[in-house]
Amino acid sequence: MQPRIVIVDDHPLMCMAVRLVLEREGYDIVAECHTGADCVQTVRTLEPDLVVLDLSIPKLDGFSVIDRLRSSTIKTNILILTSSDSNHYAFRCLQAGASGFVRKDDKLEELTRAVKAVLAGYSYFQKEVTDQLRENAFITARKTTTTNPSELSLLTDRELTVFGLLVKGMNNQEIGNTLMLSHKTVSTYKIRLMSKLNAPNMVELVKIAQRNDIATT
Repeated sequence: MQPRIVIVDDHPLMCMAVRLVLEREGYDIVAECHTGADCVQTVRTLEPDLVVLDLSIPKLDGFSVIDRLRSSTIKTNILILTSSDSNHYAFRCLQAGASGFVRKDDKLEELTRAVKAVLAGYSYFQKEVTDQLRENAFITARKTTTTNPSELSLLTDRELTVFGLLVKGMNNQEIGNTLMLSHKTVSTYKIRLMSKLNAPNMVELVKIAQRNDIATT
């Protein structure tokens, strides 16, 4: 019996491309979802072997989906396939419980390698990401603060998600619609981000994003 996979992306063409690649490898694509809410319900119903998940999806972002699936009894593997190409996102996904992270601008062969690795029980992250995890564990064990944390390490997963959408040019209403938040809540996140990152305006937020390899387009 071939492994059963659910694809989650709000772009139908991307879903189609991923489906074609994975079906060519013999995998069974049992569903496609375009929102985070649909993904959670579909995975709970079908209990697939693997979810190929984008981070920037409406009605529950990718981090929220990971959290909900990992807090359930479902043992489905999660492989992130996203345009959020910073190692900060990959590291957060690893911490949250994802099994792998692939960028959309990587070659399609990278996706198939990642799927095979994750289904075989391995994690699939760049070496810099796993090195960072080991370094953080070492620092925690030593209880030392000799290493300066990155600016973005101050942010929660939700704050990092809002930050990424803000620097891409989305306004509060658009972010609210994407993440199922009120306009007022998004505004609160924006104020909190500026405070934590010591950024007085959007120009400085964009500079911080560029400094940390967060896509701004």
